[in-house]
Amino acid sequence: MATGRRLRRLLGGPQATLEAAPPQPGAGRGSVAERSPPADAATARGAVYVNAFRPLEPSFSSTALRTHPLRYDALRDERTRPAEEFLVNSRLRRGDVEFEASVAAYFTQPAADVPPLVGHEGRRGVAQVALPPSVPLRLAFDETVARRRSGRTYTGDPMTLAYLATILRVAYGITGRAGDLALRATPSGGGLYPVDVHVAALRVDSLLRATYVFDPLEEALWQTGGEATVDALLGSVAAPDEVVMTSSATALVLLVARPWRGMRKYGARGMRHVFLEAGAIAEHVNLAAAALGIGSVDSSSFYDDEVHEALGFDGVFEALVHAQVLGVPD
Repeated sequence: MATGRRLRRLLGGPQATLEAAPPQPGAGRGSVAERSPPADAATARGAVYVNAFRPLEPSFSSTALRTHPLRYDALRDERTRPAEEFLVNSRLRRGDVEFEASVAAYFTQPAADVPPLVGHEGRRGVAQVALPPSVPLRLAFDETVARRRSGRTYTGDPMTLAYLATILRVAYGITGRAGDLALRATPSGGGLYPVDVHVAALRVDSLLRATYVFDPLEEALWQTGGEATVDALLGSVAAPDEVVMTSSATALVLLVARPWRGMRKYGARGMRHVFLEAGAIAEHVNLAAAALGIGSVDSSSFYDDEVHEALGFDGVFEALVHAQVLGVPD
């Protein structure tokens, strides 16, 4: 009965108190067992015990009564859950007038003129580097897919600029036109292309060790930073060389999102489009690298705030969403 009363008190009964452990048989005067623990230790022990028995029900299917505490316990617990909340907040629901009106506006003038203007931003860096012609990819598609592997070890040898140009064009280059609209290798929600492909050139022949952004319309790279930017970027990588040999890589491909390009039309659902587009670009990079015999690996091992500081992004309106490492395979 005493144990039951103590449990009820610990679980939050009307007169809940925290009791000290009783003295152990045979314990001498002044022993640890004889003394009550400090109040803070007793409180911590009681909190751990109570939390260990705290029920959490992730489903509402068992009852039609959904009190606010139940919703809080099922969806949030004590903490926020931003990943799940993103899925909930970006759902498309029938009868969403705001969503429908926002999308419909893009089929009227002047909003219909926006997609053809995407990419026409003028000067985007301190210098422009024209890209050489691409290297023909003669490997069959099925063989390219079969050959694709995550390559994490590299020789430290350089890669040619022509190889890098080929990878960038396959990933996000212009492949055709529909009137004034430039069509790219990767599909994009509404043709708004909210993802930019940045490159940190580490060992690329005839290219300075610096950071660049790919301009698909001009088929060029704009230099956005120098060696100090590259060093700061490498310092933000979380994975050690034992996992991915970044120190021996030829280049880093950085997929940088400007989500409001798509969210102005699609709202929170536009963020889903950003991630889908980044994934498609990344796979094109991997397949092009495989066809060229270049090693590639997808990596999320970077400290976001440090990357954004290095590249001069605010992390919200312009943010790194994915990265890839390229290198000559060992």
